[in-house]
Order: sequence, then structure tokens, then C-alpha cells
Amino acid sequence: MQIPLSDLKVNVGKYVDLAETEDVIITKYGKPTAKIIRYDKEPWYMKKIPEQITSVEQLFGTLPADLTPIRFYL
Repeated sequence: MQIPLSDLKVNVGKYVDLAETEDVIITKYGKPTAKIIRYDKEPWYMKKIPEQITSVEQLFGTLPADLTPIRFYL
């Protein structure tokens, strides 16, 4: 959701509550200048990491079936 800075000044609490469900982009003179995002209580580095990587899907998700090898030529 995009909102003008003047509207944010009047309704700060409303947009802080809204930021828990979606990102709020603040515009100044019609151009995006800031973003309010949800606070994640658990830092990214504390999230569960698998003990052992057993497949490519575990790292990157499902890969397309028609994936062709990429070759680099120097």
C-alpha cells in the first residue's frame, strides 16, 4: 500500500497496525521514499537451518523440469 507522508503524519497508529499484514510505502511528492515493514521477532540468523543438506530442492526449492546446463566460454 502506498500512502503520502501527510496522511502518515495524521494516522501513524493506523499504518503501524497495517504494517503487520502488508508493507506500507510512504511517498513524498508522489515518489516512494520510505517503507514500514513488519518487525520479525526472530532474526534471520536464528531461524532453523537443516543439519545436513540432502538435495538441491532443500536449498533452492523445486527446480524447473526443462532446466538445461549453462556453459560458460572464456
